[in-house]
Order: sequence, then C-alpha cells, then structure tokens
Amino acid sequence: MESKNINQIIQKANQDRVTQLELFNMALTHLPDEIIQLTHLEELYLEYNQFAQLPENIKQLPSLKFLSLEYNHIKTLPNEIGSLKHLKKLNLANNGIESLSDSIGQFKDLEFLDLRVNELSELPDSFANLKNLEILYLGRNQFQQLPEILSHLPQLNDLGLGGNQISQIPQWIEKLHQLKFLSFSRNHITNVPEVIQSLEFLEHLILRENKLDSFPSELKELKHLKLLDLRGNLFLDKDNILKNVHSPDEIIQTYTN
Repeated sequence: MESKNINQIIQKANQDRVTQLELFNMALTHLPDEIIQLTHLEELYLEYNQFAQLPENIKQLPSLKFLSLEYNHIKTLPNEIGSLKHLKKLNLANNGIESLSDSIGQFKDLEFLDLRVNELSELPDSFANLKNLEILYLGRNQFQQLPEILSHLPQLNDLGLGGNQISQIPQWIEKLHQLKFLSFSRNHITNVPEVIQSLEFLEHLILRENKLDSFPSELKELKHLKLLDLRGNLFLDKDNILKNVHSPDEIIQTYTN
C-alpha cells in the first residue's frame, strides 16, 4: 500500500480518536512516524505484512494494550519492546522468531502471549517476571523439554505446547496449579507422571499423537476433566472409545475398570 494511503488511514484514526486500528495484509515493512499521534490507541493489528523487525515507533504508543504481529518475518525481539509496559495481549505467532530478549520480562501486565509457529527452543530467565500471564501458546516451536522457567508463572491457566519435541512432562508441573487447559499434542511423551493429579482444576488435557504405550491411569484422579484426547498413541484404542474426547469419564472407566 502506498505510504500516502496509510498516512490517510492514520490521520482519520487520529481524528476519530480510535482505540483500535487494523492494518492487515498491506505489505508494510515499517510504520510511518505519524502512528505516534494515536495516543489513545489500545489495539493494533498488523497481521500478514512484511515486517522483518518490530517497528520502533510502536514503543511510543502509551495506551497500547493489545499488539498483533502474526504472519510477518520477525526473527528476534529488540530490547525496546519492553517499553510497552501496559501491554496485556501480544500475538507474535507465525513469524520465525529464534530468540526472545530479556526485555520480554518487562511486560508485568501481560495476560496473553501467543508464540506459536516460531523457532524457539528456550525462554529467557526474565520470563519468570510475567506473573500475570494466564494464557501461553508455544505450539510448533523447537522445544525438546518444557522450559522450567514456566514454573514461576502461578497464574497460568491455559498452556499449549503441541507440535514440539518434548519427551516428558516434568515433575514441577504441579506448581502450575491453576491450569485448566493443557496441550502436549504431537510430541514424544512416553508416560504421564503421577504429579499430574495435583492439577485439580484441569478441564482439558490433550495428549494425542505421542508415544504413550499404555493408558495413563493417573488421569482417573482428575475430577474436573471435560475433554481428554489420547488418540494416536501406541496403546490399543478399546472399542474405538478414544474418539469420545468430550466424555473423559467414559474413557477412563473403559481403561481402569
């Protein structure tokens, strides 16, 4: 899109004092400096563009709470991103990010973080500072183990790790006692530890397409399960019962009675 057109969009957004701006699929590689006029902007959607790095002038949007840069070409995050201290939701899925800078830990108010379909294999120590993080999606990255730094995030209730190379669920997962949704689909998990029973609020557990060679009997202690997906593992699917993912009690009774 010609810079003239995007400047017109920003000018109108400023006149209307908008709090939300969508700039989808415009082949943008940068944002004009006029963007900093939008001091009331709370939500900025920049999906399907050509950004190779985080636009520097974004850090001058003091009211920004939700930023989406999904489907761009960002490889690393600069330290400057930490200046967006009031950000609550950040979507960086489908980029190719290989590393996160320590500045990610400055997002004290962050509640939602989507990092799916990138090239991450570890998380920085500063991740432990995201004490308000409730939803974290790390699916389809390069993790070979669950980063232990996540054990410092007590508010997590939704954790997605599908499509990685994780072979075991760590003992420390019991520290994530607020978890309601947990996905390890399409990994290399061979067993489920007994500590899974400590996740008493767990409602959705997805372990499909792993390497479990027997039904994990530990799951019978999870009294609040509403969805259990164990399809595509190595153990026998008795009477094709595993397709009934929304009937976890029926699945568990089939294997434990």
